[in-house]
Amino acid sequence: MLYYIKKLTLPIIMGAKMLVCIFVLHNFILTDAQAQKAAAPARVDFKPKLGVIDRASLDMTADSGDSTAEAVALYDYGEVRFSYTERVGIVMTMKYWTRIKILKESALDRASVSIPIGDGGSFDQTESISDISGYTYNLNGNNIETIQLPRKSVVREKVSDKVWNYKFNLQNVRKGSIIEYCYTKTTPLKYQDKPDTWTFQGSIPFKWSEYKITIPYSLYYKITMNGYVPLYITDKEEVSVSMGLSKLDGHGMSYRFVMKDAPAFSKESFITTPSDYLSKISFELASVSIPGEIVRTYSNKWEDVDKTLLMSAGFGGQLKRYSFIKDLKEEISKKTSDPAEKLEMAYAYIQQNIKWDENGGVVSRDGVKKAFENKKGNASDINLMLTCLLRELDLDSDPVVLSTRSHGQVYEAIPLLEGFNYVVSRAKIGEKEYLLDATQRYGYPGILPEHALNGIGRVIPDKGNGYFVDLSTKTTLSKLEMIDAELSPADGTLKGNYMISLAGYEALRWRENYLSEADNVYADQLKKQLPEWEINNVKIGNKKEKLRDAVEMNCKFEVDNENASPDILYFNPVLVGRVGENPFKALTRIYPIDFTSGFSSSFIGNYKLPEGYYLEETPKMEIITLPEKAGRFAYQVKQVENVISVNSMIMVNKAKFAAEEYDVLREFYDRIVQKHTQTLVIKKKK
Repeated sequence: MLYYIKKLTLPIIMGAKMLVCIFVLHNFILTDAQAQKAAAPARVDFKPKLGVIDRASLDMTADSGDSTAEAVALYDYGEVRFSYTERVGIVMTMKYWTRIKILKESALDRASVSIPIGDGGSFDQTESISDISGYTYNLNGNNIETIQLPRKSVVREKVSDKVWNYKFNLQNVRKGSIIEYCYTKTTPLKYQDKPDTWTFQGSIPFKWSEYKITIPYSLYYKITMNGYVPLYITDKEEVSVSMGLSKLDGHGMSYRFVMKDAPAFSKESFITTPSDYLSKISFELASVSIPGEIVRTYSNKWEDVDKTLLMSAGFGGQLKRYSFIKDLKEEISKKTSDPAEKLEMAYAYIQQNIKWDENGGVVSRDGVKKAFENKKGNASDINLMLTCLLRELDLDSDPVVLSTRSHGQVYEAIPLLEGFNYVVSRAKIGEKEYLLDATQRYGYPGILPEHALNGIGRVIPDKGNGYFVDLSTKTTLSKLEMIDAELSPADGTLKGNYMISLAGYEALRWRENYLSEADNVYADQLKKQLPEWEINNVKIGNKKEKLRDAVEMNCKFEVDNENASPDILYFNPVLVGRVGENPFKALTRIYPIDFTSGFSSSFIGNYKLPEGYYLEETPKMEIITLPEKAGRFAYQVKQVENVISVNSMIMVNKAKFAAEEYDVLREFYDRIVQKHTQTLVIKKKK
């Protein structure tokens, strides 16, 4: 039976679309999700009073939107203003205020507060904390009890030469309490030139999260808003600004951003890193324009980022014609003149002789030359070294900077050097381009490690403009499992051969996990994965002889079915590779799905029955396809003479699915689970 899962046509779901807004120099662009606010109902504002609590909040026993929440942030407020002092210069003053309802005992540790501040070594580069106050609210019968934080309970503790902590514990906190505290943090612009990122979500629900900032026109910031939960309020207003210095006084722009009823952020399956999904607002200083002084520009264009990298000693300064590179060039050139073979040999030499220290980094740690001498280096050392060697071999090659999956997305609209944390290499032979990462001991040209498959990377050529390159890959996670066995319904035994073939990223994962281990480690692991099986004679082929080809494992096995009887046997033929439960359990999803790469998982089983036994009913063949050929599931069971054969194939062709496609993907897996958990009935002929 053939099913097409239809692509749903839905109205825009504001919470399901990625919100990336850039507010530049006090002018901002709204995404379509925000633009709909114009037609929204009149908004409700919320402005509580510090030290005063309402009875309804104390009576609350659970969050209305999340019954599992251990606590709820009833109010989370931050406000930033700029001013000037003669001793320090321009400073940012951040007022922070939060109110949290404790719903479960597991949240009691939220009453222990630690506020870090930075110490730059001088008074004009050191942060300070002031005006700390706190309250605990409890119900005693029908009375509201308010316990104020004693000032003497606040302690200042040194963490390191550059960090101090202000610590305090709010008193008499128990399940049902509400805790509240606020403080003011002052940061010199010489210490940190931008406000801290404000996050509208956290590990608990936020009923009201509000951020206000007033920016004088002498300071120009790029303000970036991103996330998947829409803002409830976005206001801006031109205001008069008094900085404390006449030439800085004048006008500025006051912004107010509010998010209402933001759900707790939970790390759903198949995402990159939480920072890519949390709704937040962040800043980058573009320029400072003080009357009578030269305008200082800080904001980058991508061309500025390219130039900074090429001029830095740890990046562009490492792309040299080293003597050891020349020696390697001569050695390789004597063996071949074919460009593709040169590429393979250069890659293999760096891969096999320079060990990766498992650190990323955009710049070389101790220099390419030092890494070569020590036979060890970070990702920048190794892949800049590879780029140098390829260039010396007269191949077209440039370094590529990127951000790993755990580091976060790079946005083409936001030119920031800080967005990158890793380096690979690019080579072009004819019309074919290769992305190369020689840190991977078992990789090969054209395959990047999975941690590097994250959106886009930027190619940094030595001449001309840099450009972005797509890091997605056609290499997939590919797994094929086959069983050829004899089934004995009379005693329930099944014995035969089991074969596994791993290709693409599945093979790379296997080699990284097991090639450095003793020969028996994988066999022992296989036995742990299948504890009911008796496994022996495990053989492994193509461990590392041909890295582009699959790893092949074969073994003999025997398994007993304790519930067997001579007349009837209930048997699930998908013995391995079974999808027993849907990985997408939630009814809805806010965030997109990121599988890293496409994948395929296939199972073929052939079960020989003794004479006199038959399959009572053959399940209908089923084929399910995702829209736009994004995926396919095929399942078939048949009996030919005395052999029952089962074939299952799951294939997903694209790595990323939008949140709007979640329902379709969830239904796709529901169908797979239905088939993979289906039991066959084998009977004895009478």
